Amino acid sequence: MKKFITLIILLVTSSIYAGNNDIYITQTGTGLTLTIDQIGATNKVGTTSARAIVSGTSMTLDIDQIGSSNTLAASILQGNSSSWTYSNTGDSGSATFAVGATGDVAGSDFDWASSGGDGNVLIFTQGADATATSGDQDFAITGASNNLNVKCEVIGCTNAWTISGSSNDIDTVQSGANDHDITVNLTGSSMDVDIHQTDTTSTNVANLLLQSSGGSGSSVDIDQCASGC
Repeated sequence: MKKFITLIILLVTSSIYAGNNDIYITQTGTGLTLTIDQIGATNKVGTTSARAIVSGTSMTLDIDQIGSSNTLAASILQGNSSSWTYSNTGDSGSATFAVGATGDVAGSDFDWASSGGDGNVLIFTQGADATATSGDQDFAITGASNNLNVKCEVIGCTNAWTISGSSNDIDTVQSGANDHDITVNLTGSSMDVDIHQTDTTSTNVANLLLQSSGGSGSSVDIDQCASGC
C-alpha cells in the first residue's frame, strides 16, 4: 500500500516581528505532498550544515518565501516522477537544491520563480549519480542583480528561462548524454549569460531569444561540444 503524507506549514511574521522561523525536515516515503509558506524576513528552510532532506517517488513540494534575506537549503535524494515548485518574493534570498545525488529522479520537474526582488541567489544541481536521469527545469526571474547557477549532469536535461531585469548573472552546465536543451528568453540589460553543453552521444540545443528591449549591454557565451566544455 502506498503511503501518502501531507504536510502543510504556514509561518506568518509581521513586518515588526519578522523572521527567525526555521524549518528542518527529514522525510522518506511515497506520495509526499509538502507545502511551506514563510512570510517575513530571515526565515530558513534547512541550512548548509543541516539541509532539509526528502526522498520518495511521486512527491509534490511547494515552497513559498515572501520577504527579504530568506534562505533555503534542500537535498532531494531520490524523487522520480516528482515535482518541486519554489517561489521567492523579495530581496537577498538564497536557495540551494541538490537533486538526485544518490538516486533516481527520472521524469522530475522543477519550477523556480523569483519576482519583485534583487540580489537573489539560486544554486541548483541535478545529478552526480548515473541513476539521476532526465529533468525539466523552468526558471522565471524578475529583478536585478540576481544570480542563477544551474548544473545538470543527467540524461536528457531541459532548461527554460524567462529573465526580465538588469545585471542578472546566469550560468548553466549540462553534461552527460541524450539531447540537452536550453531555451532562454531575455528582456533587460547588462546581463551575463554563460551556457555550456556537453553531449557525448546526441544533440545539444540552445535557443536564445532577445526581446526588442532586451539584451542591451549583455554578454552571452554559448559553448557546445562533445567533451571539454
